[in-house]
Amino acid sequence: MNNQLIDALAQTTAGIALFDSNERIIYANPAWEQLITGVAEEDLLFSETELADGGMISVCFVKPQAKLTHPIELPASANDSKIGTVIIADDSESNRMVARRILQAEGYGIVEATNGQTVLNMLRRGVTADLILMDVEMPDMDGLHTTRRIRHMQGPVAQTPIIALSAHQSRDWNVIARQSGVDEFINKPIQRTKLLDTIRDLISRSPDGATPTARLSPPPVLRSKGARLSRPERLDPPASPVLDIRTLEQLYADAGDEGASCGIDLFINETQTRLVKIDNALSSDDLATVRDEVHVLKSTSGTFGLRQLSDLCEMTQNFFEEDDIDEGRILALSRQVVQLAPTALTALNLYRRSRGWGNPQRTQ
Repeated sequence: MNNQLIDALAQTTAGIALFDSNERIIYANPAWEQLITGVAEEDLLFSETELADGGMISVCFVKPQAKLTHPIELPASANDSKIGTVIIADDSESNRMVARRILQAEGYGIVEATNGQTVLNMLRRGVTADLILMDVEMPDMDGLHTTRRIRHMQGPVAQTPIIALSAHQSRDWNVIARQSGVDEFINKPIQRTKLLDTIRDLISRSPDGATPTARLSPPPVLRSKGARLSRPERLDPPASPVLDIRTLEQLYADAGDEGASCGIDLFINETQTRLVKIDNALSSDDLATVRDEVHVLKSTSGTFGLRQLSDLCEMTQNFFEEDDIDEGRILALSRQVVQLAPTALTALNLYRRSRGWGNPQRTQ
């Protein structure tokens, strides 16, 4: 009988957990673990019953999403789209611009968001999208957390195709992203052909007028503090080249000369501001800000071909994931990031200018 009860609890979509008299969790079914790790507390309803021995049974559900009578209007570019509307969610303006240039050239309507919470607000307020490009690591609410919450929303919006974008190259990140409910995973920097083929394939799987069945993502696999996706072997600066010319050539091919040049200018200005933030955070021992800014710089510098800077940021980010954080090593690497970046930006700017030497109109 007990085994049958546990099997039944494991299969229900309601989150159910049992606590002892000391409030220690004794049992939790997969739905409980999924809801607690993937949905904000304000979006959950809890029902708790105290037991005779002092323990407690807790049941949680996702709150119904209220229908809004005043949906927001989409930007004109999205309303005019004939082949589909895509939400681009990325905290880097330069990364969003590259993706926007690629997709608008193909005729897609674009709506932009700088974080996961903005995406949720858009969907709840009536924005409809044929697909979402979701950066995995964004401040405040990351892309995987956002994806899990979308999959628990009511109606067809829960079935919106989602492509996860990440600078992480390991298979582990691909697996974790898919377990969170994304449909496809694409590594940064974005390759135009790969991106467009993936988008077309996903949108074609969801024909207009279809009524998709509700889908819940499988329980996320949580990584213990000691388990790391990658581990640097030494503290020496990476030996990779300052500029990855092939990445830059591909960027110009994908975004066009004007788009790539504008993106580089935007990235340089964005990075100069970011370096000031990192430097100020180092002076005030604000490691949280250092971690967040280094992460974004890792992603954007890879997109714009600054291989050595991106590798150094990744090395720094890996040390933040240590079980016992060594602040000395983190501070040393973060200072190297601040010192290396100006040289890398200068090299990138010279490359951009060299592309326009043969065309005076592009040297402005």
